[in-house]
Amino acid sequence: YLIFRCAGCGRHLYAEEGAATRTCPCGKRTIIKKVKVVSRAEDEREAGERVRALQMGGRDMKGFSPAG
Repeated sequence: YLIFRCAGCGRHLYAEEGAATRTCPCGKRTIIKKVKVVSRAEDEREAGERVRALQMGGRDMKGFSPAG
């Protein structure tokens, strides 16, 4: 899995390496071949954990807040 940032809102996302595109919740569709990869993960669970950790580090991002 590849971990990258959305060009529209800056949110961290992940996608399978073979995927062509990924659509962010903000509505921006990203072409995977053109993204700058921030990190890689072995499986979906690990990718999700890394994305959550990256998002928590950027609490000042618009539209994201920790649950609880």
